[in-house]
Amino acid sequence: MISIITINYNNKEGLRKTIESVVFQTSKDFEWIVIDGGSTDGSKEIIDEYSNYMSYYISEPDDGIYNAMNKGIMVSKGDYLLFLNSGDSLSNKDTLIEAQLYLVDKDIYVGRIHSMGKNNESVIEQDDFSPEGILRKLTFTWIPHQASFIKKRVFEKYGLYREDQKIVSDWWFYFRSLVLNNCSIASIPITVANYDTSGVSHTNHNEALVEQKNLLKEFPAISVYYHFYKENHDIIQILRGNRFLFWLYRLYYYFFRKLH
Repeated sequence: MISIITINYNNKEGLRKTIESVVFQTSKDFEWIVIDGGSTDGSKEIIDEYSNYMSYYISEPDDGIYNAMNKGIMVSKGDYLLFLNSGDSLSNKDTLIEAQLYLVDKDIYVGRIHSMGKNNESVIEQDDFSPEGILRKLTFTWIPHQASFIKKRVFEKYGLYREDQKIVSDWWFYFRSLVLNNCSIASIPITVANYDTSGVSHTNHNEALVEQKNLLKEFPAISVYYHFYKENHDIIQILRGNRFLFWLYRLYYYFFRKLH
């Protein structure tokens, strides 16, 4: 079973969009958890209006995005969790039925998202989840939690989202689970969600980079990998087609860093 976790704070119009995409799903084999941070803009009334569709809901003050997401994790009962926050929406009425066909044994499955780019065009996230692809994503782009079905046991084994981070705790979750602990991941060939680009992680890019940098200081060895990709993007793009030259350059970079 899938647990959909929706968090919200004073975003009643975004919440309504999310709600409508969930209640019209043709699949009924899921639970839906709504965590509201004590909104004062009418969100609570919208939750009350649709509460019959919800397996669990609460509206009370919280300590931020990741505290709210952790509340949802702790009450969830599904095998796989999908975080669909207010403003985001499932791509179509059959999304969950289509997704359930692929959820078998991997720790994380990631579908595609639609988001609005700079010129109002639709953008589909690419699905390269090879070890190199994961590192590139975590360095240059992201892995969208709006399209990620995550086994609950991953959180039980490696811990919940870090609440001391305001923006990038979901990024850190992927780094910790996929890079540090080799959790399994696979892509699924469906578009899962429409992404609301007005969210805090999208609009506070510089602050997010600072948080990432501070987190990586806790793991110096892993930090070297991150900076390798961050500082050598153009060269890596050229060398990617030649595995021998790529690894030779990587060795040079690591030894160069140690010597300087």
